[in-house]
Amino acid sequence: MSLNKRYLTQKRQTPPQYHRTVDDMQIKIIHRYISLIFATLWAFQALTGCLIVFRWELDDAGVPGKHVTFDRHAMGARLDALVSEPDTQVSSVWAATGRGDRFDIFYSRAGQDRTLRVDGHGKTLRDRNNATLSDGNIYDRLSDLHMALMLGDAGRAFLGFSGLLLLSNLALGLKLAWPRAGQWMKALRAPKGKTAMPLLYGWHRTLGLWLCVPAILTVTAGALLAFDDGLASLLKADIPQPQTPRTVFEDKVGRVIAPSQALNAALDTYPGATLSGFSTPKDKAPWYRVRLRAAGEMPRIWGMTTVYIDAGDGHVLNTYDARQTHGPARMLLDTLYPLHTGQIGGVAGRIVQLLIGLWLTSMIGLGISLWWTRKRLMKQPIKQ
Repeated sequence: MSLNKRYLTQKRQTPPQYHRTVDDMQIKIIHRYISLIFATLWAFQALTGCLIVFRWELDDAGVPGKHVTFDRHAMGARLDALVSEPDTQVSSVWAATGRGDRFDIFYSRAGQDRTLRVDGHGKTLRDRNNATLSDGNIYDRLSDLHMALMLGDAGRAFLGFSGLLLLSNLALGLKLAWPRAGQWMKALRAPKGKTAMPLLYGWHRTLGLWLCVPAILTVTAGALLAFDDGLASLLKADIPQPQTPRTVFEDKVGRVIAPSQALNAALDTYPGATLSGFSTPKDKAPWYRVRLRAAGEMPRIWGMTTVYIDAGDGHVLNTYDARQTHGPARMLLDTLYPLHTGQIGGVAGRIVQLLIGLWLTSMIGLGISLWWTRKRLMKQPIKQ
């Protein structure tokens, strides 16, 4: 009899007092088949997540030009000039790096969506067509796939439910792998053996114990993040937006303040803060929304401190200071994104998230290999 076959036979012939409980056997079956059904989707999520953990650094590495300190007046002047160009509409501006010294300006011209990468003084570094996959567009596509499979709200909801299912499956696997008292050191060491079945099972269990708990935290944050808008409404933790401004908003030349005026008003509200995002007025939102990263708020690429500026006269309509306490529900929602991406722990936290993505991919591979090897061996006749 082969060693692999003997391993399976011995497990079946183990005295009753050493068998797993009936509940454990049922859990094992549920864990196995849920994993097999969703393995491809979860592996895809893990791999795309790995590819975008450091997307900002990877994208910016291919953009030539010097890094210069952000100058609000120079940036404001560039935005003013851009919005005044014929047939050009600027929708938003976002920090392109964690250092806040380069920015992506999203705009459309002649019906074509484009992204302009500028330095801290507003000087052009790259001007790309968003319809292509070149010039860093691949990272935006990967982000869209990871967050919503490029299916919008329906895709986000589907991935949110699959994330909750992954969370429950990780919990089941952790229960099955949990060592008895005094067996932890042995369970965490590299398994020994010369045949496929015990090695595959041993590595699957050992690796699972090493990173299952941080993976559960990551998956929980990601699953809840897919429902953040609904959770904010349910928990009554929405970020307060302005009421209808006193001024009447009309999208006409001379009736809307320049972007530079809104930018300066927001930065004056929080001295020392850096620019994270900047959204221009719309018909149903007649204000500039400026996202800032203020000193002392939770670490993340894009800060959560927000200032709303009246598009008609430039006065501050409303503010949201991310450093202040806005209740446990709002704090939870603000924590989901930096926790899921690892940004809450800086570079070290993002490295941990990268390792978790690779770990999940490895666990899926080991689980499938274990199932396939077991299935193949059980079909073979037992040789005495």
